[in-house]
Amino acid sequence: MKPTIFHQLRRGAKLAIACLVLAAPLAKAQVVVTPTPVVAPVVTTTVTPIVTSTVTPVITSTVTPVVTATVNAEVNAIVTPVVTSTVNAMVTPVVNAHVNPMVNPVVNVNPVVNPVIVPPLVMPDINPNVDVNPNVNVDVNPDVDVDVNITGVDMTEGKWFATIKGDKIEFEFKGKSDDDENHWSSNETFSLSDFPTLPKGEKGEFSLKREAGILVFNGKFEDDMGFGTYKFTPNKEFDDYIKNSGVTEIHENDPFAWFNIDLKKGYVEMLAQNGYKDIASHNLIAMSSMKIEADYIQSFHAIGYKDMPAHELVALKSMKITADYVKNFSQYGYKDVPLHDIIAFKSMDISADYIKGFEQVGYTNIPIHDIIAFKSEGITPEYVKGFVSAGFKDIAPHDIIAFKSMGITSDYIKEFEQVGYTNIAAHDIVAFKSEGITPEYVKGFMSIGMKDIAAHDIIAFKSLDITPEYIKGFIDLGYTEVPAHAVIPLKSMNITPEFVSGFQKLGFKDIPLHELPALKSSGVTPEYVTEMQQKGFKSDNLRKYMDMKNAFN
Repeated sequence: MKPTIFHQLRRGAKLAIACLVLAAPLAKAQVVVTPTPVVAPVVTTTVTPIVTSTVTPVITSTVTPVVTATVNAEVNAIVTPVVTSTVNAMVTPVVNAHVNPMVNPVVNVNPVVNPVIVPPLVMPDINPNVDVNPNVNVDVNPDVDVDVNITGVDMTEGKWFATIKGDKIEFEFKGKSDDDENHWSSNETFSLSDFPTLPKGEKGEFSLKREAGILVFNGKFEDDMGFGTYKFTPNKEFDDYIKNSGVTEIHENDPFAWFNIDLKKGYVEMLAQNGYKDIASHNLIAMSSMKIEADYIQSFHAIGYKDMPAHELVALKSMKITADYVKNFSQYGYKDVPLHDIIAFKSMDISADYIKGFEQVGYTNIPIHDIIAFKSEGITPEYVKGFVSAGFKDIAPHDIIAFKSMGITSDYIKEFEQVGYTNIAAHDIVAFKSEGITPEYVKGFMSIGMKDIAAHDIIAFKSLDITPEYIKGFIDLGYTEVPAHAVIPLKSMNITPEFVSGFQKLGFKDIPLHELPALKSSGVTPEYVTEMQQKGFKSDNLRKYMDMKNAFN
């Protein structure tokens, strides 16, 4: 029997189609934004088209791509100011208040293209979604550790070097460790009046007696410089008193530290009366060296701050924070502010007047973490006022933080108003900036007749690197109306005007835009149609070619 044209076509199709695999194009655009000074926002945009094909043995089936567009841009501005204050006690205790306001405005513009081959209609469904969720997390951890103990070192005797400066004498004590290999030193300043007689020119002995013990010097001074040896003898009675008073964590060199800071029994008793009885020795040294007295402690008690940990009290004093400073914030609704936030306020030079300035532009009761983020970002009332004048009223603090972290100004917004974008949402402004969208970019589309493009479509355009020239290519092929929602799946699937032109040369002049993704996803190309026509299968309906491609795959 002579083979029919259908049998010949089917045999040829099997040979030609066996090596063809339905391909899913992958479009990926990546944008990285790094705002200054200490703000490091990162924007990542990922578009992942997924093509799922369904094999249908019936040639009369039709193809329907469903397109859902998603663009993901993420902006992470991390602001980390670190404040270090130094408390000068025996071995220079250091107060570190680490302020870490983390500003994370996250922009989600989601074009994910999923052309799914499902009969019987071609219905692209595009749902770009834009969401901005800045999360501000402020972590302030003041940590004070003034432990003067140096293991393996006997600080009770060694060498001294001194310099007289005005009414003060600066001493440097030096010695060796027990293994005689490592050296240590300590610097202390005393009043010149503590030493009424100093040996000049010839060696001699002089001493200083305090409640904690006696320090005996041997040596001499020449002009304002001196050197020699020393020996410290602790006062056993004083040591026993300290141990019996509830002081804990006492180390072998603490008595020498008590002497240097001129610790007195009366001071220990005062701390006990104000709630600091069971106190670690290193905290006792820090509090005494910084002259934290009863009136200072009680001033905080009076405004509701009782049972303050010793290390936080040291941090407050080291940063010169007073009860009045804290009290001033209460008039703006900031009562019972945690001490670590108070330390953050002071470390960043946040004053009541700073907060008052924002009230004058409509910002009342700003959350503490936002106030800290405002200051860390350098946000001023004048900066906020600029956005109010640009039509942004009642803008959320987290949006202001996102604006500043990305270098967005009121002038930037006004430029978009001039090209028709009025009352644009704050999250769209953030997405615009993160994607590098400019008014000139928008004007390019207006010049080819595309006006009133929705903000989320412009964002999707930029994330997919869609240009006016790309769209004009389709207009030049006869597509008088090219809606924005139709362009997104075209670009995401890498469909070009040249792809369409190939079909037009074969006589297919009026292919609807929404059917082009179905052609591309099914693997039907001008070359495929030409091949089938050469094998004897001719049709003026491209769906027949898609059905055939589907069936033989």
